[in-house]
Amino acid sequence: MRRTYISPEFEYKKVRGTLSMSEESSFFGSKMLEIEDRIQIKNENIIYYQGTNGEQIDFAAERNLPQVIYNTVADKGSNHKLFLDDSQKEVDRNAKTAWVLDIQIKTILENYLFATMKKWRTFEGVTNDVTYNKNINFALLEYIDKNVINRYKFSRIEFYLKPIDLLTIGRLKWQNNWDVNIENSSNLFKRFQTETDPNDLDIRLKFYQSQAGSQASFDYYFNLYFEKL
Repeated sequence: MRRTYISPEFEYKKVRGTLSMSEESSFFGSKMLEIEDRIQIKNENIIYYQGTNGEQIDFAAERNLPQVIYNTVADKGSNHKLFLDDSQKEVDRNAKTAWVLDIQIKTILENYLFATMKKWRTFEGVTNDVTYNKNINFALLEYIDKNVINRYKFSRIEFYLKPIDLLTIGRLKWQNNWDVNIENSSNLFKRFQTETDPNDLDIRLKFYQSQAGSQASFDYYFNLYFEKL
């Protein structure tokens, strides 16, 4: 009998490739997820179907379950914060009010990619039990974070602002509303400065509202654009 010279303390066992969500390149090539060259996160809904445990196994059966709807407007609304610029003196706020808008662009992009991959059933056939954390949704988010999101860069923001007179019923000073319905060319607002952190996690807009803060508040909305590296 030929000796293997393999120490008895070690043995090799086959494991499922789904236990690791990191794609490893090899000399002979590796599988690569096809992605869009450009992403526009505007005002669409992404609809997909899945089992009650998050798995996508049988589309015919899953279509009888409640559909899952990812709403881009709601997601953008939940992942930004608008506030008065603290560096501005109180006496100046009534005239030329300065604002800061912080947007969590990585979180929004990640949520968009997750819904898109669910829609196209990218992990169809993969069950919870063959993933590291026994959760297919967590595995998909990990896959996006390790292999997909770093293939995109933030391109630009489309910002809309519509002044609303404070004499309008229900409007209060410095109280502004997130509203997709103002998205049109007449409300496109370009007088702002942007700051993006080095890791593309967030973007910050700084701007002055178009009318005096003592006379008007405003409605606002934005769209986000990304490009493949």
